Amino acid sequence: MERVPLRHYAALLIRYLRPHWKRVVLLGVFMFTGIGLNLINPQIVRYFIDTAQAGGPVQNLVWAGVAFLAIGIVRQGVQIVSSYLGQDVGWRATNQMRNNLAHHCLNLDMGFHQQHTPGEMIERVDGDTMALSNFFSQFVIHVIGSAFFLVGVLALVFREDWRVGAALTGFSVLAFVVFNLTRNIAVPIYTRERERYARLYGFLEERLLGLEDIRTNGAGDYTLNRFYKVNQGVFDRIKKSEFMSEGLRAITGLMFALGYALAMGMGIWLYEEGAFTIGAVFLVFHYTSMLREPLFQISQQINDLQRATAGLKRIEELHRIQTRIRDGREKLSASRPLGIAFDHVHFAYHPGDPVLCNVSFSLEPGKILGLLGRTGSGKTTITRLLFRFYDIQRGQIRIGDQNIENICLDDLRQHVGMVTQDVQVFNASVRDNLTLFRSGVSDEKIIGILRDLGLGAWYAALSEGLDTELVASSLSAGEAQLLAFARVFLKNPGLVILDEPSSRLDPATEQQINRAVERLLQDRTGIIIAHRLETVERVDNILILDNGRVRELGPRAELVADPNSRFSRLLNAGLEELIA
Repeated sequence: MERVPLRHYAALLIRYLRPHWKRVVLLGVFMFTGIGLNLINPQIVRYFIDTAQAGGPVQNLVWAGVAFLAIGIVRQGVQIVSSYLGQDVGWRATNQMRNNLAHHCLNLDMGFHQQHTPGEMIERVDGDTMALSNFFSQFVIHVIGSAFFLVGVLALVFREDWRVGAALTGFSVLAFVVFNLTRNIAVPIYTRERERYARLYGFLEERLLGLEDIRTNGAGDYTLNRFYKVNQGVFDRIKKSEFMSEGLRAITGLMFALGYALAMGMGIWLYEEGAFTIGAVFLVFHYTSMLREPLFQISQQINDLQRATAGLKRIEELHRIQTRIRDGREKLSASRPLGIAFDHVHFAYHPGDPVLCNVSFSLEPGKILGLLGRTGSGKTTITRLLFRFYDIQRGQIRIGDQNIENICLDDLRQHVGMVTQDVQVFNASVRDNLTLFRSGVSDEKIIGILRDLGLGAWYAALSEGLDTELVASSLSAGEAQLLAFARVFLKNPGLVILDEPSSRLDPATEQQINRAVERLLQDRTGIIIAHRLETVERVDNILILDNGRVRELGPRAELVADPNSRFSRLLNAGLEELIA
């Protein structure tokens, strides 16, 4: 795997830590204060030992002990604050990275999302970012702080004797060389581990969504067998990554053993030569033992950096994927209702497999179009193209008097609304479910729309009003459909698409939905994907698709009056024949 240069990590730190520079500065103050206190304490112990050996005043020994305890207490407080600030800065930076990645993924075209399961995307957005959280929260404290601590220790040891200082410097350089050589060895292993986790989460998400089908078809044993194989793949990768982690820890342990032997040997030699006192020998040995913690932290952080590198590479790989849907620059200038026009539109999800072929039709503002056709004829594709989830290969789509490709996506989707048969209900408050988490919508407006749609009694029964938490299982199919209508009313679009929401409801609820449809289509252009005969009675025009081609198009009244029209024959035979 390609090596990640250190400047890349530096650029990443600067990018995400710059907005929190005040906290970073404060963290630096406490971190260097802690380093200074750690370096001072051994000097006090050295003074205590040498003073005691020389028979110095007891008062001096007492004050040295008091200073030692006071510095130890202050040091603990400083470390607590440093740890808090490090975690705080780390999580702020990580959350910003997670937000950026989630925003990027949400703006990728639907073709990308069809190729990646939601479980996989959760692992990519949250799991890989989590692998970087330790890099942001601990790296500054444990690596940069440890590096400064090492420099301080070596400087103080040089002050005692240049030979000991040179020996420990050589030892430190050797340790860094060894650690640097191992820095990227584990990256491919950790990368494959993250990929296995993504596959596992994707598998679980798909099987949980299809749990009802799995049970009704007796596929539980097969699913568990597949789960075992996928989980075994994760387990195998974890074993390899843990072996690598233990190998890095073993290298660290060996380096510690060499350091202790070096410090003890040189201390004894210099004491016998008369160059060191007992206090100086203790000081050198203690400073060497203190190197254990920063070296261990550096080793651990290098180990975590391998995981961060794997996550970083996957995150960057995801960021390099660019949507094929280029945002337009024009605001949608036409006022509601909006007219639409398809002009010789060709579209295919996959090259060589066209879904729409030379489709042309127009719909005047305020008119309603009944869209008919068998399953797979292209009805749903037309609605997706109006939201510009995909771009067409040839032709042109116009909304108002503007090419749809020139309109800002946010503006376009704000002016086009849709109600489907399958309504997504979020585990959130009624208010958030209706506004889709938009702020600034007044409670009075929301309540008024609920009452207009016949949901006044339902709202009155809510225990906490608009703050009541909703779950999908608490709503009937009719209530869920009416909530979807309320969403569109709050959006107030100029073009509404209805995938006949009343087709699966009981007659009483269907009448309530039909009244909502009539209200929604007032002063708006509408497209109704029809599944039943009653629905197309309210439309102005009829468009019949077959294998992605326009088979019939015209005013409904004219088609009904023409006994040779396909629509007239469908009315005589029953619309169900069309979608059989």
